[in-house]
Amino acid sequence: MTSSLKLNRLSVHRGKSVFYDENFHAGVNIIHGANGSGKSTIADFIYFALGGDLREWREEAYLAEYVLAEITAGEAVLTLRRDVSSDAMRPMSIYFGSYEEALSAGLTSWEKFPYKRPDGTGLSFSQVLFKAIGIPEAISDGVSNITMHQLLRVLYADQLTPIQRIFRVESFDTWQTRQAVGDMLCGIGGYDLYALQLFLRDLKKEYDATVLRWRSLVSIASSYGDKILGEHIQVAKDEAISRRNLLLRQIDELLASATDAAKSAESDQLEKIQRKEYLNDRANVEDIRKRIETLKFEIEDGEQFIEHLKESLRDFDDAGASFFALGALRFEFCPSCFTPMAHAPSTDGTCSLCGSKVSKEEDQSRVLAVKLDFEMQVNESLALQSARKEELTRLNSELRIATNKLNSRILNLAHRTRTMTRFDELLSEANRKIGYLDSEIEQLERRMALADEIATLSAQKEALNSRIETLNGQIEATETAQQHRKRVAYTEISSGAKALLEQDLQEHSDFGDIETVNFSFANDWFAINNNQNRVGSASGMVVLKNSFLLSLFRASLKDKKFNLPRFIIMDNIEDKGMVEERSWNFQRLIIKVSDQSETPHQIIFSTSKIAPELANSDYVVGTKYSRTRHTLNISPS
Repeated sequence: MTSSLKLNRLSVHRGKSVFYDENFHAGVNIIHGANGSGKSTIADFIYFALGGDLREWREEAYLAEYVLAEITAGEAVLTLRRDVSSDAMRPMSIYFGSYEEALSAGLTSWEKFPYKRPDGTGLSFSQVLFKAIGIPEAISDGVSNITMHQLLRVLYADQLTPIQRIFRVESFDTWQTRQAVGDMLCGIGGYDLYALQLFLRDLKKEYDATVLRWRSLVSIASSYGDKILGEHIQVAKDEAISRRNLLLRQIDELLASATDAAKSAESDQLEKIQRKEYLNDRANVEDIRKRIETLKFEIEDGEQFIEHLKESLRDFDDAGASFFALGALRFEFCPSCFTPMAHAPSTDGTCSLCGSKVSKEEDQSRVLAVKLDFEMQVNESLALQSARKEELTRLNSELRIATNKLNSRILNLAHRTRTMTRFDELLSEANRKIGYLDSEIEQLERRMALADEIATLSAQKEALNSRIETLNGQIEATETAQQHRKRVAYTEISSGAKALLEQDLQEHSDFGDIETVNFSFANDWFAINNNQNRVGSASGMVVLKNSFLLSLFRASLKDKKFNLPRFIIMDNIEDKGMVEERSWNFQRLIIKVSDQSETPHQIIFSTSKIAPELANSDYVVGTKYSRTRHTLNISPS
């Protein structure tokens, strides 16, 4: 599936007031108006409506409450809504259907999706749009920050970003993210390399933290003396337990001849207390065991339900593929009473059974909505199953602790029931020694736990170091495997940019001899002949930047392996004091690129210096805007 995105309609609202409402079309769309008329405001609204994270709005835009956009994503028609706000990471509401249907539908027909991927359940709006557009989705949560916002940072060339940059500027950015977005747009190996790089970064952080923790524990263990190894501590612990057992046997011997009549009232009272504690502990153990059995049943039942959902999803995919391959089912007989249908099978885009109007876009929208619902059910069930398994692990641990406590109660109760007042002095001394040994054993157990943690951390260090070495090898192998595709894509972009620059008006060009156009997504730059300072004028840098972006876009029209969704917004084609003839020339190059391609696409650009032959053409969206007639129709009230 070739990724594609087209904006069909955009409207900006405040309550019942509509500030802007225009239809857009395939191919080139021109927003024409004087400087200060609000062209960039509309470009910002498009960027925001499609998923960009816009926080700083122009003054008039703050008056709007929300924006609606109908898009064709792949073959599905969706309507998007986002509330205008200076808050970061705004969610998006999606209606799986057309703009007009969305307006008449109730709020329950819309689905709200968060900006970021939820933990375990649900989908972010970027995931929904990626699926619809045909952009590969990041499988791992580690690479879930590849979002619509990150894509639009390349696809939207705004006026505020420094002209030397490929990506729209933002405060928090990493070279790995930029490289991953560039590779994804160029169809270079999906997210494999990016995921490996992130895993390596996280592993190095984990390794450093493990080493720091290991050194700290070794320092603590060394303060106990030479016995820091587990086997040495175990010998000391076994000796203490042996002495404790010997004292217990001595107590048993002292009490062997005692009679029940010799028990004191104090002993009776203590025995009652201990019996009550024993019964409580036994009830607690039984309760935990019942909860474990119930949870095991729920886990087994959950596994069967998840498999059923996955099988249903596979069947749904097969059914959907068959439907769109073979077409809608044509009824010649009524499926209820088998009477021949009164009319011939439909061929005019209507249902052959009920006569309702149907379209491929509406079918795709419904299929996408149902499929997303299945996937969210799977995700929610997996998250619930994971929580059950964590709870089972916790309960098993709780059962071990409760069982040990119950066994201790039984032992203490057995000795208490035989304690006699005439042996109090002897028993008190024996119990004092046992208490001392218990304290010693507890301290040795803590030291044993410390030694075990040191041993575990040592093993973790070795394992992490081995994984880091393995990942370094995998990254090197992945980079090598991607080199061929990277050379093909980058060569197409570079040669295309060079060809566009050579068509710049020579009387204004300051590029000199162009051997190659170089660029780096990771480092966020482009240059002529590897010289980033080659261009002397600001207007020349504008032409260079737009030529690079237009070449990237044109490469996606020629090569189906590109994941760039055949969509771009250019709001800076004549910035920095460019003369109008040079701007006209670049506009004609945009039209030429569009006219020469048979691949469905959409280019939206704004200009205050429109080429004369384009001024009243079908390319123009809306009317000519001015300082007195802004793009946003806001009444004085």
